[in-house]
Amino acid sequence: MNEELARSLMQTMLRIRRFEEAAIKAYNDLLIPGVVHSSIGQEAVAAGVCANLRKTDYIVGNHRSHGHSIAKGMSPGKLMAELFGKSTGCCGGIGGSMHSTDLENGILFSTGIVGGGIPITVGAGLSIKLQRRSDIVACFFGDGASNTGSFHESLNLASLWSLPVVFVCENNQYALSTGFTGSTTVESIAVRGTSYNIPARTVDGNDVFQVYEAMKDAASHARQKGPAFLECKTYRWFGHHMLDSGTEYRSTEEVDQWRNKCPLTRFKSQLLAEGLLTEDDFADMDERVRKEMDSCMQFASESSDPSPDSLLTFVYAAESLDYTEPEEPSRSLTLGEAIREALREEMLRDECVLLLGEDIGRFGGIFKVTKGLVEEFGPERVRDTPISESAILGAALGAAMTGLRPVAEIMYMDFLNLCMDQLVNHIPKVHFMTAGQLKAPVVVRTQSSLGRFMGAQHSQLFASWFLNVPGMKVAVPSTPFDAKGLLKTAIRGENPVLFIEMGNLYAKKGMTPASEYLIPFGKAAVRREGRDVTIVAMLAMVHKAMEAAENLANEGIDVEVLDVRTIVPLDRESLLRSVRKTGRLLIAEESPMTGGVGAEIAALVCREAFDYLDSPIERVAASDAPVPFSPTLLGNYLPSQNDLLKRIRELAR
Repeated sequence: MNEELARSLMQTMLRIRRFEEAAIKAYNDLLIPGVVHSSIGQEAVAAGVCANLRKTDYIVGNHRSHGHSIAKGMSPGKLMAELFGKSTGCCGGIGGSMHSTDLENGILFSTGIVGGGIPITVGAGLSIKLQRRSDIVACFFGDGASNTGSFHESLNLASLWSLPVVFVCENNQYALSTGFTGSTTVESIAVRGTSYNIPARTVDGNDVFQVYEAMKDAASHARQKGPAFLECKTYRWFGHHMLDSGTEYRSTEEVDQWRNKCPLTRFKSQLLAEGLLTEDDFADMDERVRKEMDSCMQFASESSDPSPDSLLTFVYAAESLDYTEPEEPSRSLTLGEAIREALREEMLRDECVLLLGEDIGRFGGIFKVTKGLVEEFGPERVRDTPISESAILGAALGAAMTGLRPVAEIMYMDFLNLCMDQLVNHIPKVHFMTAGQLKAPVVVRTQSSLGRFMGAQHSQLFASWFLNVPGMKVAVPSTPFDAKGLLKTAIRGENPVLFIEMGNLYAKKGMTPASEYLIPFGKAAVRREGRDVTIVAMLAMVHKAMEAAENLANEGIDVEVLDVRTIVPLDRESLLRSVRKTGRLLIAEESPMTGGVGAEIAALVCREAFDYLDSPIERVAASDAPVPFSPTLLGNYLPSQNDLLKRIRELAR
């Protein structure tokens, strides 16, 4: 160990320790809101790992990542200001203690969800590999995260694809209050890496030079061959966070035993013994670090709060697309063919577009929507995945955060429930939480097999859930024309999109232009103009509404049919314009009535166009029950054309 390296490691650990001490004091003085997860006792891991990383390498952290961020180069002042919730913080005060990003220094993201960063790491590694870069990603997580499904899905995928990542497990002996030995029977977390054919090693996480040397080998392996795994056995001196004393589940003797293994004290003694540092050198170094932390505290304390007007600034990323008016439709395509054509055209246009999902390659997807694409673009860009929904979406997000434009397929909408952490906690929030530093141009394609006798676990349609997920756009195309134009817009955009398809519409044909076109989100389509009643519909209900409208025309009832196309954003202006014209509104959807999209539309109309209504708003929707298998029961579950006819006639009286 040379003197320069020794002093650098010592200084990094000192900066982490003094920062955390200052943060604890500020928290106790009520200057920091929320919670603070201290990393005191674990400084050697952050210092030893990050000393082997280039500026262009990424790190992905967790809720206890102050030390990781400092070791990777973040300004302690910006980090402290973030803990204070100030506008000068690394994420503008939006992220807080658990969430830090600094792209200039390769600090990609830290997440407050245990294990949530591991799939994102896989995606960042995939992006690096596809872009032919020599960088790596280091992912920090605790022993508790190794018990999550995301951990196992991600390690398997990283091994399968030989990705340039290093998984760093900071085994600090406790998840929250449950000890390591109380949550697993394995002697070390490293064996779990080995089980996925990933070279793994366990080291003393309180010995900074041992961590440094192990990470040096792991980083070299990741750059040249593929993933590596490093388990660092260490200890957090304090509770899970500063509201947790830790005394309820840890004895004083245990804590004292580990405090006697303090990584700073051990390393200082080693350097003094080897003549690489003197007591005066250490005192001078510590004084400089303390002054730096004093400046950080002053900077954070004097910084301004974020402007209240900025609350919505980073919910969605700005977009600038050329919406050329489409030519007259000239050929007939099925909806499935239109989606395939959109994917193909965007992959030809932009080499950053890639597809990933289960059975989408050689098999062409279970509904054959991606058939032929792997032959044209190869398995690197049309990537078959294991059955690992969480890893699929996490990998898509990590890839999107680092320069790619992934389109991830989740075979059935029901299966979104297997990856809701990534879909709800991460994908729609990274742009907001990082104050616009990151974008997440992820398209998640999924389909509902409602009406195809698939039962309660392969038939659900719950688009309305995502009305409560700001940051995510939601498309609900009903025609081949719309499916193609909206999907191309989604892929080119800068925001995440949930693209919901109906399985029973894949074979439905419609006229589509041969030339290039995009369809803007938030622009409904008037499928039929009318003067007496407005039907607002989405997906398959649009076609039922059109048939009902044509039938009612023979009775002298003139129905206007509005296809929303997207529910986030919703075309409020067109909807209100139609209602103000007809004075009557029927909302039709195939999701359960309670909590459906129709409820939000009805609330909007009551608020904005109540005085124009000549009768109460009516709704037609599925029953409030799980989707049945029996054809007889399914027929009673789904809204029928007769239901539409009955309600419209009542409205038109």
